[in-house]
Amino acid sequence: MRRKFNCFLVIVLTAFLAGAVLSCAPVSAVGGAITFVCRGREYVYKPDAVEYDEYDHDTLASLERRGFFGGAAEKLAVADRVSAMGFDAETALNYVMPGLKEIVDEIASDVFKAKKDSEVVFRPDGEKIFSVSEGSDGEELDRKALYDRIRAALGGGTVEVPVNTVKAVSKAENLKKTSLKAVFSTDYGSSTADRKSNVKLALSKFNGMAVAPGERVSFNDTVGERTAANGFKKAKIIVGGKYVDGVGGGVCQASTTLYNAALLAGLRIDEWHRHTLRSGYVKPSFDAMVNSNGADMVFTNDSGSPLYIRTVCDGSRATVYIYGEPNQYEIAREYKTVKTTPAKVTVITDTDGKYADRVVYDDESFWLKAPTDGVSTEGYLVYKKDGRTVARKKIRKDTYQPVGGVKVVGAEKRPAENPDAAGGENAA
Repeated sequence: MRRKFNCFLVIVLTAFLAGAVLSCAPVSAVGGAITFVCRGREYVYKPDAVEYDEYDHDTLASLERRGFFGGAAEKLAVADRVSAMGFDAETALNYVMPGLKEIVDEIASDVFKAKKDSEVVFRPDGEKIFSVSEGSDGEELDRKALYDRIRAALGGGTVEVPVNTVKAVSKAENLKKTSLKAVFSTDYGSSTADRKSNVKLALSKFNGMAVAPGERVSFNDTVGERTAANGFKKAKIIVGGKYVDGVGGGVCQASTTLYNAALLAGLRIDEWHRHTLRSGYVKPSFDAMVNSNGADMVFTNDSGSPLYIRTVCDGSRATVYIYGEPNQYEIAREYKTVKTTPAKVTVITDTDGKYADRVVYDDESFWLKAPTDGVSTEGYLVYKKDGRTVARKKIRKDTYQPVGGVKVVGAEKRPAENPDAAGGENAA
């Protein structure tokens, strides 16, 4: 009788085991069939169904070394020698049981079911900001557990196929990851139309942004160059401690609004810069100046989950919303003034009547330019849990220059009041 063996020789292992003593050439394999049961279906491994040329001495010798013709004890002994050489149990059992791998691969293919994770669709400008789909778990063969069971059933028998559930991201998990982490807004209602346009344009670059865990976000990289070609307009900017006209004025209010939202969301701030002068739209030590010369505002999503950013500019307030996993703590901002530097005041007497519609006499005055004292301040984040403060962390210290004021007073002495005139007709 002639049988053809299906080339399951593991050449390297056979070479290592070549010194094993051969028994008399067998005429058939030893060991019962193993029946694998999975979801009502059976898969059968039959040693005597393996085809080989029983007249080929080299083939027979190889199979003998592999323990193919031995009983369960001999197969285990060979498998243990293979494992001792550093191979895993799957490789060892496939070595002593030619044809087993094909059956296991067939089972694995039949069992496999891909998982389908729940998905989040973020529409920042839609009526429903988030849509979250259902997820479904997958399944896969537990190969390690199966081979452990095969090892215990080398003499033949029935093996229940172990199947692992592959957990998908559920809808409930994703819904939790769309919680409002932080919201922050600043007032820009009194700005010029061009400045308002700049604030809105800059923040629009972040509207709808999804930030992956570990991702770093640069304000400058996202917004781009502040040029007329990119849609930015002229408005007041601070240069050298003075307000001057420049393209992109107002963009710092956008970066500051985003910066504070990131702080309240508990995110890591990698880069920020203060203004030389205090900003009227935010507390001291909580501004974030940016420019095209290298000053950037950068933060990293270190929350461990995706973040979603939504921005709204309604002509009155600029607002940034950040969604993701709920914060562990409620975070609040505080600042403390360490030092005040009084602003200088220049007094102008209106001798030429330039401001006669507002002042005439020397006891009348108005601020042509209101002064702003310089301050040194410290910024803090306060962490609360269930209404109780659990930590207070200083995050920065800043110094803002004073801005001198100009006061206009009238030039004329107010006439003295005539007491007789005050008496009227009764004076007589």
